[in-house]
Amino acid sequence: MLETKKSTTLTGNIAIDGKQVVYLNASVSSDGGSDNINQTIQDKELYAANKAEVRKDIAAFTNEFYALQDAEVTE
Repeated sequence: MLETKKSTTLTGNIAIDGKQVVYLNASVSSDGGSDNINQTIQDKELYAANKAEVRKDIAAFTNEFYALQDAEVTE
């Protein structure tokens, strides 16, 4: 028997000088399932050299994730 689930997906890429440093992915369930947020550091040297800037971008992504969660709760 088919069972479907609905969710909203958010993705992001953080790049420095055209090189991808971090990949971000998040999912918010619309039907009571689980929510998740993931980050993958793809270039450790660029990440280390630009931590403050990259972490600001990660925080902005996380805030977008929270906004999606809040929107699901109010619907």
